[in-house]
Amino acid sequence: MFRHIMDEHKEEYDLLSASEQDEIESKMDSLIRRGCGCGVLKL
Repeated sequence: MFRHIMDEHKEEYDLLSASEQDEIESKMDSLIRRGCGCGVLKL
């Protein structure tokens, strides 16, 4: 997900403030940790 941002949207990402970049990374982390709900991440 982050690789896509850096490959396709790096110029826009670099224009964001550090707090906006942190917010994006935090949201990606939450999505990845949450998973699809099947429970496989709990194994």
